[in-house]
Amino acid sequence: MNKKKTQIIAAVVGVLICGMGLYLSFFETRGFVATTAVIDRIEETWSGSEDTDYDVWVSYSAEGRSYYGELDNYSSSYHEGKRIKIYYDPENPERIHGDSRKFGMILWIVGPIITAVSVAAMVKEKGNNAEQ
Repeated sequence: MNKKKTQIIAAVVGVLICGMGLYLSFFETRGFVATTAVIDRIEETWSGSEDTDYDVWVSYSAEGRSYYGELDNYSSSYHEGKRIKIYYDPENPERIHGDSRKFGMILWIVGPIITAVSVAAMVKEKGNNAEQ
């Protein structure tokens, strides 16, 4: 693949990463309510490759009732008994999300950097070609 195509792909990937970060930071839990959950169980599963998947089960209270459910994310800092912040849907309190805002913010920063570097490289290369 030539250099220009690689730079274009990198710029597009940067934009996609930024979009994913924006979604995780602001839209995934829009309208959800924050609460504290306790990690009750962490299950390790192997998917046949070298990767290990972790299923995190938490208990929490919402709308005056107790709930138990599987979280949609994992952190190496998680352990059974740890109290963590989660978000639940007030219209369906069994629908929960972990706090992925920090990860989203990282993506929101990294994405534009990748895009800017790729675009700058394309502009520089175009300038070099024009001088020749």
